[in-house]
Amino acid sequence: MYNYYGIIYRNYSYFQKTRLQEAIMEEIKNKKILMALMSFSIGGAETHVLELSAELKKKGFDVVLISGGGEYEEVSNALGIKHYKAPLYTKKPFEMLKSLKILRHVIKKEKIDIVHAHGRIPAFLCGILHKTMDFIFVTTAHWVFNTGHGLKYLTDWGEKTVAVSEDIKTYLMDNYGTNAMDIFVTINGIDTEKFSPQADYSSVLEEFSLSPDSRKVVYISRLDEDRAEVAFRLLNIAEEIYNSFPDIEIVIVGSGNVFGKIKEQTEAVNKRVGKRLVTLTGGRTDVYKFAAMSDVFIGVSRSALEAMSCAKPVIVAGNEGYIGIFNEEQLPVCIDTNFCCRGCKLSTDDRLKKDLSALLSMDKAELLKLSEYSRDTILKNYSLSKMADDNIRMYKAAADDYKYDAVISGYYGFGNSGDEALLCGIIQNLKKQKEDIKICVLSKSPEKTKKEHHVHSVNRYNYCKVKKIIKSSRLFISGGGSLIQDVTSSKSLWYYTSMIKLAKKCSVPVMVYANGIGPVLKESNRKRTKEVLDLAEKITLREDGSYDELLALGTNMEKVEVTADPALSLVPESEEFALEILNNEGIDTDKKCIGICVRKWKEQGEGFSQVCAEALKDICTEFDLFPVFLPLKQPDDLEISYEIGEKMNIPHRVICRRFSPREIIAIAGKMDIMLCMRLHALIYAAKMAVPTVNISYDPKVVNIAKYLGVDRSIDLKSMTKEKLYNELKNVMENYDEIKSGLLSNSKTFEEKTQRDARFAIEIIKRRQKGGI
Repeated sequence: MYNYYGIIYRNYSYFQKTRLQEAIMEEIKNKKILMALMSFSIGGAETHVLELSAELKKKGFDVVLISGGGEYEEVSNALGIKHYKAPLYTKKPFEMLKSLKILRHVIKKEKIDIVHAHGRIPAFLCGILHKTMDFIFVTTAHWVFNTGHGLKYLTDWGEKTVAVSEDIKTYLMDNYGTNAMDIFVTINGIDTEKFSPQADYSSVLEEFSLSPDSRKVVYISRLDEDRAEVAFRLLNIAEEIYNSFPDIEIVIVGSGNVFGKIKEQTEAVNKRVGKRLVTLTGGRTDVYKFAAMSDVFIGVSRSALEAMSCAKPVIVAGNEGYIGIFNEEQLPVCIDTNFCCRGCKLSTDDRLKKDLSALLSMDKAELLKLSEYSRDTILKNYSLSKMADDNIRMYKAAADDYKYDAVISGYYGFGNSGDEALLCGIIQNLKKQKEDIKICVLSKSPEKTKKEHHVHSVNRYNYCKVKKIIKSSRLFISGGGSLIQDVTSSKSLWYYTSMIKLAKKCSVPVMVYANGIGPVLKESNRKRTKEVLDLAEKITLREDGSYDELLALGTNMEKVEVTADPALSLVPESEEFALEILNNEGIDTDKKCIGICVRKWKEQGEGFSQVCAEALKDICTEFDLFPVFLPLKQPDDLEISYEIGEKMNIPHRVICRRFSPREIIAIAGKMDIMLCMRLHALIYAAKMAVPTVNISYDPKVVNIAKYLGVDRSIDLKSMTKEKLYNELKNVMENYDEIKSGLLSNSKTFEEKTQRDARFAIEIIKRRQKGGI
């Protein structure tokens, strides 16, 4: 029986998505776009800009071009796209000043809303103007640039950037620290009607006196020193190929700074074979005719894609590497490098000769299969419409009045593994619900937070910046962790409640996200806490004890729900990773291990380390356990770990390396039992179903331990060697039963963590629609 409800839902979802896309289009369509590029001569990036501009115009956008000029000026004018000329191709100071003046004039005269720069020099100059002029500034990364000699600091990627491949996106993140949320990935869109197997190329056969009966090997590229290596290699092997396949003609299309050398080598080849084997055409604007004419095509990037669109077998080869004959097996690496071969094996004469010979020897059925797959690949993945839509998404994101969907406040950037795990879990779960969510985190170490979590971040103590960020967001998230408490200090509580009040003052809705509430001891703090929490749209808690605390405070409980700690949703690193770490530390992974996470605390007492050492020594001896210390907050936890380890007087390891939350969870998963004095140590253990004994220094430890079903806790104030030893022994003697209970709980809590994210996204969506 058909699932009619499913069909209706899918159709409704498609309708909703289509309506949303149409709304986005209408919102952004009234903005005028200036495309700024170095030159408008024949080349991959220039063709990309021309095709993008034409497609945007077709979709109803008003597009203007500015460049150093070139062959495509005539084409853009024929399309009705206005072109201005400026020397954007040179770094000469006087010419750059001239370009700045022309750019400023054009932006003012044409009333430009969005400036879209293509290339380092145009982006640098537009970036200067952006500081004093009112326009949206975006860029496209077509290539990877040299970052040496200070050039890195002269590169401006704008408010948002679109990369033409995933490897260029990675390059931007690694070399410029560009935030992943600010990078959109697109494709080189191809006009499949122009670049078609049916394209008429008879005029170029006649123009260059090419034989209609010969098989054509065609190479198209800009003939510059950093682009034309394969042209020289093709000429190196031309005679050998001709001797084996005398029915071929070779056609090289393009112009550039090595055209003279190529012409000289071409004449020498033709002289040696006694006929015109190789034809040079120079630069052309009708390259689709040559692509359609080819029987075998050689090239990279856009040229390769255009030949594929014409249903031609293609050898993907260029200056940056060699992929070879394009087929289904080579598709992933082609997509990853945008058909540019970055990071692949190098082009050589032998590789090119082998693949070219293979294609010229191939039977018609095999060639047809390759050709059809090439055309299908373009039709499915490289349409002009998709390329334009990708850019429109970027324009929309850059033009959004709300710079961020969510601002997250918590104890972030202090080097505490538990809090970083919380943040990692929150970001991961929010992205599950809204893949393109824009997040900014308030952090003590914003640069570190940006790098580790791939989000925007500002210094949590910079009030002016924080206020500006909050005002430009759709939702303020306070959490997770134990933020609302005055056990550590009243200052901490006042900071977090002040941030909530600031958000409400800026008319931004607030969600208290997976918090542990309390204890709040001072009466003045209790009053303030109740008043502030009543301002929140939604409150989620990580355990039942916090719910009881809110009841006691008199908080409005209608908007309160108990979920789970976000760290429980984290996907750990692989088991192989954890085993490698333990092996590198000299730990026998065939032996049972006890993980030990301890910390200093004000009520610890002088005998704490001795009590732990004696109990641990006895339990390790009795049950043949190897002690592994896992300091979660460094350097704070190292001293007490070393102290206890030395007093045990048995072999042990203190793992000093800093790890990401996912890495720590994986390592915790290789422990057989854990002694936890850090809250997130017991959360990591519960996530991996590792039995624990917990040293409770704060009610939050007992509360969350009960909620997670790992309620074997010893109060720090009354802890003795005997109590600690007996709890550890009890776990070891009832190990299988405890382990079984933890395994059944783990999935339930992981599912609960998703509820927090869903609540947050609901608020963001309501704000988008103007409902809050």
